[in-house]
Amino acid sequence: MTPTTLTRMAPAAPTDRSDLVHDIRLRNADGTSNPTQDVPQLLAHIEMLEQRLVAAEAVFPDITQLTPGEPVELTIYRAEYEHGQLPLGLYTNRGAARAHGEALPSREGLPTGAILTWIPDFGDAEAIEELAVFYPGGDDEKEDSSTGYLATPITLTAVYDSEAEE
Repeated sequence: MTPTTLTRMAPAAPTDRSDLVHDIRLRNADGTSNPTQDVPQLLAHIEMLEQRLVAAEAVFPDITQLTPGEPVELTIYRAEYEHGQLPLGLYTNRGAARAHGEALPSREGLPTGAILTWIPDFGDAEAIEELAVFYPGGDDEKEDSSTGYLATPITLTAVYDSEAEE
């Protein structure tokens, strides 16, 4: 019985997009590349990568602007309940942490005319914010009540820096 030799007649499309560039490089190196097939595949791959970059940028602003060799810092936001130090969730943006904090007192029921607002501890953009409820009081005065729900920015770093403030 003679052994059967399998020969690939035409390059198959890679099933994993990460193999696409590798396969095209191999075909180019062995002289079997086909620009009519390779160029459209590469353009489709580039478009997919561009969409992934846009999606990454939407979740983590400036993530695609990282500089090699520079320390990486990323800010996430924690929704929490202050009085019990109860973490509620971690989010990639302040709006999501706020939404989580607002949902809980809203579920409990708010007085008619109540207004939810976030008040920063300090005046800078990275301050911890506390959710307050303003509602009409007894003598046509507006009363306020802090809820204890917080949106807290947390900076994550990729490497330990012994010189950084603790």
